[in-house]
Amino acid sequence: MRDFRKVAAILIPERKKVHLAVFILSLLMIPGFAATLTPIDIESYNLESPELEAAEVMREEFSGAGNIWGFGLFVKDSQYFGESPSEIYQIDDFSGINTGQDEPLGGILNLSVLREIDDKADFLSEHEISEYYLSFASEISGKPITGVLDLATEFRVFMSDQSLLTKPQFNPETFRMEEAPTNWSDCGVLECLTFDDENITQDHIDLAAHRMANNSKGAFLRFLSIDRAFIEDNSSTIIGPIGGTLGENATIEADTWGYGRWSASSAWLILNLDRQKMQNEGWTFTWMNASAEWGYDLEGVELSTDPIRYTIEECKEKEENNQPLCSVEWLYLSIEEDLREQDNLVATILLGEGPNVEVNRELLSSAYLIILMAIVVVMLLWLSLRRISDVFIVCIGLILSLLWMQGLIGWSIIFGNKYGLEIIFRSQFSNLLPILILALGIDDSLHALHRYKEERKNGKSSYESADESISRVGRAILLTSTTTIVAFLANLTSNIAALRSFGIEAGLGVASAFLLTGLWVPLVRLDADLWLDKRGKLVNDTEEQVHIIPKQWLVNLTSFSANKGISVAIIALLITLIATPLMYSLEGDFQIDDFLDEDSDFAQGVFLVNQRFMDGEPGYILVEGDIANPKVIEAIGKTRENMNSHDRELDPDQISRTPSGEVELIALDEILTFAQAAMYENITPFEEAGWDSGEDDGGLGCETMSLLYPGVGIRNIPVVEDRECLVFLYGFILTRGVPASGGYPALPPSITSEYIQSSTIIDFEKPWLDNSGNTPQYTRMTMRFGLSNAEQFAKIGPALDQLIDDMQPFQNLSSTNIEERGDLDSAFTSDEYPVTWAIPTGDPVTRFVAADSMQNEMQSTLFLGLVFCTFTLWWGFRDEETLSDRLEMITNKKFMYSVKTVLAMTFIGGIMTYLVSVEAGIIFASLTLILSIFWGISGFGIAVITTTPIFIVIIWLYGLIEIAGYGLNMVTVAIAAMSLGVGIDYVIHVVERFREEQEKGHDTITSIGIVGGASGLALFGSALSDIGGFLVITQSSMGFFSTFGLFCAIMIGLSLIASMILAPSLIGIIYNNSNDKVINLDN
Repeated sequence: MRDFRKVAAILIPERKKVHLAVFILSLLMIPGFAATLTPIDIESYNLESPELEAAEVMREEFSGAGNIWGFGLFVKDSQYFGESPSEIYQIDDFSGINTGQDEPLGGILNLSVLREIDDKADFLSEHEISEYYLSFASEISGKPITGVLDLATEFRVFMSDQSLLTKPQFNPETFRMEEAPTNWSDCGVLECLTFDDENITQDHIDLAAHRMANNSKGAFLRFLSIDRAFIEDNSSTIIGPIGGTLGENATIEADTWGYGRWSASSAWLILNLDRQKMQNEGWTFTWMNASAEWGYDLEGVELSTDPIRYTIEECKEKEENNQPLCSVEWLYLSIEEDLREQDNLVATILLGEGPNVEVNRELLSSAYLIILMAIVVVMLLWLSLRRISDVFIVCIGLILSLLWMQGLIGWSIIFGNKYGLEIIFRSQFSNLLPILILALGIDDSLHALHRYKEERKNGKSSYESADESISRVGRAILLTSTTTIVAFLANLTSNIAALRSFGIEAGLGVASAFLLTGLWVPLVRLDADLWLDKRGKLVNDTEEQVHIIPKQWLVNLTSFSANKGISVAIIALLITLIATPLMYSLEGDFQIDDFLDEDSDFAQGVFLVNQRFMDGEPGYILVEGDIANPKVIEAIGKTRENMNSHDRELDPDQISRTPSGEVELIALDEILTFAQAAMYENITPFEEAGWDSGEDDGGLGCETMSLLYPGVGIRNIPVVEDRECLVFLYGFILTRGVPASGGYPALPPSITSEYIQSSTIIDFEKPWLDNSGNTPQYTRMTMRFGLSNAEQFAKIGPALDQLIDDMQPFQNLSSTNIEERGDLDSAFTSDEYPVTWAIPTGDPVTRFVAADSMQNEMQSTLFLGLVFCTFTLWWGFRDEETLSDRLEMITNKKFMYSVKTVLAMTFIGGIMTYLVSVEAGIIFASLTLILSIFWGISGFGIAVITTTPIFIVIIWLYGLIEIAGYGLNMVTVAIAAMSLGVGIDYVIHVVERFREEQEKGHDTITSIGIVGGASGLALFGSALSDIGGFLVITQSSMGFFSTFGLFCAIMIGLSLIASMILAPSLIGIIYNNSNDKVINLDN
């Protein structure tokens, strides 16, 4: 049997040089360690997919379209009126859909509340970031609203009689103007006052709200929370639909009509910033590009957010000096803080922004748990080792292991940044790594020290004991470390950057722990004992010394498991049969409390949005190709028709709908209709852009339709079925937007540029040309839709599948699968196939795709890790005989060799075929055949014996995850590699010590008993220390940490079962002949 005697023969005599090398290398790790002190980036959790690629294309190519984000304004419980700054707990309880808000009168539509909202809008309008504001398009007012879209402004415009709702409406079906749906010139018994009039009353607000609700086709009501309702009040002068709901014909339906008013508990306050300009002036929307700033205050053992307050000039200087940039997340949070200071009747909550700030706050707030974990681990180490100096030496080894790991990671970051090779992505896993490496380091050091102490008890000198520890345990620790590293490296196949990086970072940590806790710690123990011996203070352990658990218990446990191997195997098989379908039934589940404290402002803000604003989270369809081809516009309409053709009772109905019941698909064809309507009502802006009204074709070779405009005459309007017309209209809306007209709001270029993109810059004076005088190529467009209940993945999956089917009109315009990005240039060479890519994307889509892939991620990590570990163990357990001897044995025992080799090839090839492809299966099966000749087949058998127990308990673990109600997320998927890598270490120590005892001539049962009393003692001590430490982490309020701690503790417990019960029982079944002296599957 191979051992580490040559290594020990080098290390022990040269240990002073080894100590010096450890010291010097530790110093070199300090700069690398400093490089790891960077905040984590939540974007590292993104799953690489076509949908994510499309989202990145939209973010990069449509950057001029603006950055829209917002606040929720929530009416407080009346007992907190007047208190500021506001807190989330002060928000009044949600009473349900269509229930309204009783206090104050009208809820968010109360006059005093609207005044408060107006003050907030004024504050934002005067804020220094107002220079970055872009315009909104309001479906109610119709006027371009710069920067801040709020409820008070909508009332102001309506009550000045300037709203779209008080003007004649354009009918796109008849191309005729119709009467205004309502007015603010006849207010009945009331005088029609403006919003800013000091004599305005709640009755005026009630009347204005009623008219906007009834005549805006749902646009006004959708600005409010879903508890919006017309609630009864006999003191009111307004008659309306009590408890009414929006009907599918855009009307409000109710069983009872009576006196009352509209009411709701919440509303939006939305901002629109010029993303491109901000990026050019020192702001960044990517956390990793931001300057590292401390924006927290200490409150007890936890931190609260104290946002960094940048000035515009400060950020511009950062850009000019090529320094890390200002993060917009701090900007968002600082504005929220300012608005909360002004809260009186409402609470202002930032919605869905600032996740990186929150994640890093919670990570730093959980730091005290690391200290508690260290205390618990030290106490348990002392119970296991019963010697203060042993505990001190182990702690030094663990601290240096962490330093080396962080240093190596840091140097990887430094070199990666220098040479453009980014392989490290800091995530929450990065902060959990020290905990994991502590667990592995404890395992290694306990095995090394327990073997050293065992040899000392047997009467050997300190030198001899150190030599035996390194020679025997060092080999086992090398195997455990190598298998752990390759198990973690299975994460390199993941499409999630955080998991790939976790595999690399964990590999560096395990290697550090092996060198320092597995090899260096025994050398330190040796020198410490020699120093004590010189002074006559060396005290040897005795057999009677009390350990953390009676040694005989462990001897009895392993012996009993080996004797009752078949019974244990039957029980294990039954449990596995129950757990396997549970494991395969696990589904992706990305809930906010999987990662963050569910009571945090961020998580509560997400909860409030989902609870009170359920009109759908924005999703997009990105289309690439020749967008100026009229067939593309036609495909939009056909897609919309398909989406509206489904039976809502039978088919998925997650796509948001307008109050008329139509699927809400906002796309380029509607914007073109707005432009046609604007051109019909007022052709002057188009003439100023180069349209020649005196020519039937507009002077551009454009096909037109002739419409009679009363009092003016015939107007020639471009049609969307003609390429030249589309080129002109596209250029016009990108350079000038769409003027307000006939019930349609004005659309500034910042809005229209969200839906269409040119590959070149458009000539403003001649928008049918680019700045080079050529016809521009319009290469991309987007269509926006909403997804209701976007976190309910079981419903979102069928809805997205149905959406893909509904996009068949785009598939008909492509020569390839539209979900796969094609060659964009080919779209301009084929009139028949102008589309090269059309794919749903956006946050809810990419989240679902990531969640849907979690089962595959888990299986890939687990099974690939199993294959990698099996090959690694096969190498570690390979036969020592020469190749010629092995060939002779194969010749003499062809049948048995062939059977075992075929089984091995089937095992490895089957897994690779299942995970990758038939070709991969054939390659790995062939590799297995070749290695069976060079390494022998017996080593493969021992590797399978080693991996089987831990593979079984991993299945149990995932069964428990399903029973406990958890889904597959980043933590539970990563547990697969961790369970395999860490758990297999336990079994390796058992198998290695068993083989050693058999070499000494002991029979199977005796050998297993010795294993229980020797390796079992170290395994139990390390397991108890690890479990204790991980259970401390479960007390974190951060969902990511607590889930990780819980399942790691369970994983360690199951690994102990695998090593102390399942592995001995398997050995007992296979080697039940008490005369078998060594494990050799060739015989």
